[in-house]
Amino acid sequence: MRIFFLFLIVLSCLVPASYAQPADAAVIINQSTLNGFFGAIGPISGKGQYNVIGMQGQYTWTLRNARIELRPNQAKFIADADIHAGPISYSSGASGNVEVLYHPESNRISVKVLQAIFEVYFKIFGKKIHITDIDAAKFYKPEFEFAGPQPIQASVDVALPDSTKKTIFIKPYGQNLVIEQERIVVASKLRFSDHPIEDQKNQ
Repeated sequence: MRIFFLFLIVLSCLVPASYAQPADAAVIINQSTLNGFFGAIGPISGKGQYNVIGMQGQYTWTLRNARIELRPNQAKFIADADIHAGPISYSSGASGNVEVLYHPESNRISVKVLQAIFEVYFKIFGKKIHITDIDAAKFYKPEFEFAGPQPIQASVDVALPDSTKKTIFIKPYGQNLVIEQERIVVASKLRFSDHPIEDQKNQ
């Protein structure tokens, strides 16, 4: 019991002062946490065949330094791509949007790379010849999933001095997801009552 409320107090202290009302609980996901996943994967490579303007051959690519950048109200996927096509070698960039959602019904925070395309091409006499586009998101299919700020239990039994028990019901409401500089914050208010709490609109 004491540990539960201490947990809520600690989480509340982590919520930025920019919120209009202090949150009772919050979960913070740092950019470095997300990028640790990409660092563990390391560079990835692929290859394919090209047949353009009468020329045939094989191209190869290596995607490295993949990462997510979090800025206020924005999440981006960024990576560096090294491409070899015929006698041509060059480096390019891959970038795309990242979807960040909170699902209150399952108390789940999801982070998913939607699309990050880089072009494979070579140049002849200064003219760029397009070979294909590679979508880097296809190689990072798993979604990041984190637990949200809702408490594990919906109610807590409190032992009273007369040997009876009183049940305190807990209801989260007003959940809010904010993307800030280098972090994601999902905050929630909590309502406590000695009787079951019904869902209400405009809480």
